[in-house]
Amino acid sequence: MKRWRGRALVVAALAAYMAVLGGGAYAEDDPPREVAIGTRLAAQANPAVQLLNLAYTAKMSVPTAGVTDAYQGLFDQAQKHVAAGRIPSDSQSIFKWVFRKISADVNTYLAPINPVRPVDGELSFWCTGWWITPDGYMVTAAHCVGQSDEDLRASFAASIQDVTTKDATELLNNLMGSVEPDKELTELIVDVYTKFNAANAEFSDVTKSLNVISALPGGGMDRTATQTPIEVIAQGEVYPGKDYALLKSSTVRNVPTLTLGTDGDARVGDKLFISGFPGIVTNASFVSLQSKLYPSLTEGAFNAERTTTGGVPYIQAQAPSWGGNSGGPVFNEAGKVIGVLVGGLGSETGESQENQSWILPVGQVNEFLAANNVKPVQSETTKVYNSALDDFFADRYKAALPKFQKVAQLYPDHPYVANYVTDSQEAIAAGRDKTPADVNASPASGEGGFSFQIGGLGLAIIGGGVLLLILIITLIISSSRRRAFQRRQAAAVAPFPSAPAQPWQGQPYQGRPYPGGQPGGYPPPVGQRPWPPSGNRY
Repeated sequence: MKRWRGRALVVAALAAYMAVLGGGAYAEDDPPREVAIGTRLAAQANPAVQLLNLAYTAKMSVPTAGVTDAYQGLFDQAQKHVAAGRIPSDSQSIFKWVFRKISADVNTYLAPINPVRPVDGELSFWCTGWWITPDGYMVTAAHCVGQSDEDLRASFAASIQDVTTKDATELLNNLMGSVEPDKELTELIVDVYTKFNAANAEFSDVTKSLNVISALPGGGMDRTATQTPIEVIAQGEVYPGKDYALLKSSTVRNVPTLTLGTDGDARVGDKLFISGFPGIVTNASFVSLQSKLYPSLTEGAFNAERTTTGGVPYIQAQAPSWGGNSGGPVFNEAGKVIGVLVGGLGSETGESQENQSWILPVGQVNEFLAANNVKPVQSETTKVYNSALDDFFADRYKAALPKFQKVAQLYPDHPYVANYVTDSQEAIAAGRDKTPADVNASPASGEGGFSFQIGGLGLAIIGGGVLLLILIITLIISSSRRRAFQRRQAAAVAPFPSAPAQPWQGQPYQGRPYPGGQPGGYPPPVGQRPWPPSGNRY
């Protein structure tokens, strides 16, 4: 025990010294706060996830719907069914049967006639895209960048609700007289006119635009939020094909980017995250404009690997998604993109399964990019931003602040960094910062490195610590010599038992090799590491 008293004092001295030296360190009982995977992922990914708007305009000529001879024959058939008891005899039931037949084959029972009404057609579709290079390459889904002629015609026909509603109302008035039609019959006749217009309307002067809706610096949007044109470089085939597209903006630089993984980065049972802009929010009148440009993050299990009849692989995941999420990135828990969201899971008959999403695996995207000579690159903006987030979520606000400020310089339109700057400043002012006192983050570093600085008060603290350490060690050495002298005195009175003498036995250890070649002082017991223990933080 006496041999260890001196060592204990040395340990205490060094501990006191290190405490003085590292006064700004974390206390063991006050570790950094834990951050949920989704929280960190949203903070890291959101800046690179963008809202896309696909818009069309056209001049439309919409004919009036006239009836063919086959139309009158439907009413004759309906009366036979009534007589046979197969349908009820009331007028609403008869009309429902008739218009179900018309809806199944519009052109057999209706024909275009004059007058033809001119209508200005406008279409707007929302999707999600995400940057993969700092100079503006973006990935999304193929169905987000254009529509086939057939789909476009149907979409335009569905967009002229005022014309369709007017035609349906006039027909219902003629059919029903003073009897109020029920909801089912009204919706059925509107559907018939929508299909008729899709089949018979003429289009001219069709224009198309695809834009990135940019968030305002600091986040959010208002009626002046920027729309930046973006070009379609290449695209695959709409689902069930390889539903991806490559876009390029020529007006951006240093944009935040996402990191693509490989197909091996996600397996059945893993938790997946989907980021994007659900249309139920983007189109909602009760949601403020300022908040619509924040992506939504949902999560769920990787359910199964699927393959289409055409041999295209897809992932089925139990993570909610909606229209508008299409084209958005899907992440694993490490924050790597493992696929592109294509749509919800539904059947050909219109059935859908709640919270089921269909995802094109990232391996397909990687092959597509390579075929177009595009290599994903992490931007300097993202490197510095992610390093700042590391510090921010560990409560190292003084270390995070200059990095966030660097991000604002690299990419002034960054929608989130202004809030992080403010939050860091407020945390520092409130005394919540836990950045080590002798460690300052390099604002230009994207790797989260630290630079050590000694000067001013820091030099005085270190100098004071050194003097204190020297004083304590001097006292320890003096005490050790005094005890050694006392042992020699005791040895003269009570010598060791008559065992073979060793050169070092009974003598103070000063400057000679310890048996076994151990240098200086008493050796630590087996299993105890020299002070300070490696890996400790100061």
